[in-house]
Amino acid sequence: MSVHPVLPMALLLVLAAVIVGARAVTLSAVLARTGDTRRVALLRWGATTLAMLLLVAAAARPGIESPDQAQPDRDAAAVSQGANTNVFFVVDRSVDSRVSDYGGATRMSGIRTDMAAIVDTYPKARFAVIGFASAPAIDWPLSEDTWSLKAVIAGFSPYVSVAPDAASRVDAGAAANLLRYQLIQAAQQYPGARNVVFYLGEGAGGSTVPQGSFEVGDRVSGGAVFGYGTAAGGPIPGAYVDGAVTYLSDARSGGAAISALDESRLRGIADELGVPYAHHDPAQPVAQALPQLKPGNGAESASLSSTPVPQRVELYWLFALLAAVAFLPEIYLTVREFWRNRTSRREAR
Repeated sequence: MSVHPVLPMALLLVLAAVIVGARAVTLSAVLARTGDTRRVALLRWGATTLAMLLLVAAAARPGIESPDQAQPDRDAAAVSQGANTNVFFVVDRSVDSRVSDYGGATRMSGIRTDMAAIVDTYPKARFAVIGFASAPAIDWPLSEDTWSLKAVIAGFSPYVSVAPDAASRVDAGAAANLLRYQLIQAAQQYPGARNVVFYLGEGAGGSTVPQGSFEVGDRVSGGAVFGYGTAAGGPIPGAYVDGAVTYLSDARSGGAAISALDESRLRGIADELGVPYAHHDPAQPVAQALPQLKPGNGAESASLSSTPVPQRVELYWLFALLAAVAFLPEIYLTVREFWRNRTSRREAR
């Protein structure tokens, strides 16, 4: 059995210790009771404590890995679907992605469609999502749970709470350091796995701040940089006032802030990542521009094609289910006490 925790394991252990300590403090009040009430209180205390610890165990994502014997033909097919591959999405969620110059739709709508298509193309891969505007954030940690990821992608949107000058503060390379750290961590957690990076954005054409650069070394095995929008660009929606859309203003000109695609910057990012650049046309399916993952002659490719790929059976759901069952008595008794107290107050009136 192995674990792939959603939070650092040390943090989960600290959380478990805090739960045990806090519940131990309440135990004295439970033991002070007598008779049948003490027995019921002890059962409630034990079930609730157990449920809390089971949720911590579920967060550790325990599972069983059972590697099979290497079968080159089968493994080559698995590799083409993303087996033993870490896919990192680096997504521009700035106000630039609100602009509607992507075939009549917003740039973010194109980004969402392409992210979903990439997930479908590599169903056996692990995925992570890093969003950015002026600063980066991990929107989805590296995980094999593509079913839940698709729901997250469907609701993906540009950042809502932004400053009036947000368009001039976008850093197209804001995710550089965070991506590098995630690649290092992935190499430690999944040795021999291939790292693929897909950058989806506009290039921060209207930004006036210094732009970061990507330094990934040889940690990226493939991927692509996809550009969205047009060179002419369009006004950046700000908010809805009385049912009408208002646009962000340009502090320099006083007019509407215009966001245009900056392909030169995106090509530079592609060079830094060592992947190709493509201006994505909404009429062309993104699958046609995706790299084909296949075994080659290198050491990394050999490890992908001939090393047995472990088939992992996730067990977090079992711990979460047991926690829910353990919580049921507490929920039932709490609701019953609530209705009894409410009835008593009515009768007292």
